[in-house]
Amino acid sequence: MAPGIPASVEDAACLESRITTELVRRLTAHGNALASDPLVTRQVAAQVHRILRSTFERLGVSIENAPLPARSSGVGRARAAQNIHPSDSLAAATLLFDIALTELASDHDDAAAVARALNAAIMDEVVPASLGYVDALLERLAVAHTEERLGISRELHDRVAHGIAAGIQRVRLARQPTDAAAGHLADALGLLESALEETRSVALDLRHSVGEKLLDEAILDYVADLGTEPPRVDASSEGTARTLPTGVQEEAFIIVREAIHNARRHSHGERILVVSKWGAENLRISVADDGVGFGRDTIRPGALGLIAAQERAELIGADLAIDSRAGAGTTVTLTIALRAVSG
Repeated sequence: MAPGIPASVEDAACLESRITTELVRRLTAHGNALASDPLVTRQVAAQVHRILRSTFERLGVSIENAPLPARSSGVGRARAAQNIHPSDSLAAATLLFDIALTELASDHDDAAAVARALNAAIMDEVVPASLGYVDALLERLAVAHTEERLGISRELHDRVAHGIAAGIQRVRLARQPTDAAAGHLADALGLLESALEETRSVALDLRHSVGEKLLDEAILDYVADLGTEPPRVDASSEGTARTLPTGVQEEAFIIVREAIHNARRHSHGERILVVSKWGAENLRISVADDGVGFGRDTIRPGALGLIAAQERAELIGADLAIDSRAGAGTTVTLTIALRAVSG
């Protein structure tokens, strides 16, 4: 048996452990998300195990009492659920190839054969995982598009169509030969102007997202586009901002955006403060207004979009707290544990 290629289960286990340890060390040094969580790291170790055993088999090496492990069909979907970008997986595959090739081919008389076998084994693992990742993202995208369309439909129905319908009704009343015609026209004008403003608001909400920006930057850009009409909205950030997983950032932004919208629409206050506080353990974003507030016993369940916001917060593992008292304003606070979403 050529040096570098194990001849027994014990030798194979030692080799796999050595390669996995070095891989995780390098992934950690590069800040790769695959080394940021113990569960993900265990998944990586299982992949290394399958890749090396497949490599041995391709080289015609039979390890006694060590059948080739079955490939997991859910790796790609797991990566998508963990919000780990494919670039992290590809970087890990490249590192694994370098590390394993050094170990296996150092004393082998046909290094090219080892390289071909190792590359094929890695591709056998990477390709199905990539397809699973894409399938999961497509499913998630389809759901997101459906939810977004439903959301837009509700917004247009509740915030725009109602105002336009009421304005048209006032215009029809104004056409009647009565002394109240002028009043009806004034009411209609007010309702239609309000509907126009709501249309602009919906368009503004659709235009803004986080994308490649930091969450703080997206919030500041959104606030800057709100205009100067009262209540005034000011945003600030404390601590060192960092990039969060895409899904977490987008959901957090939508929650904050909705909290700002609710405060502008319902608080009847003069000012809204949006403050992001970045700490070592968590990110806390508060949206506080100086408006009329509300009592828990005076508002119907689910009003002001609170249920939808709570569901979005739960989706990203965050906490959402609403503190309000009649006459004392309202503060909505979103808390995201940074360790839980790192990478």
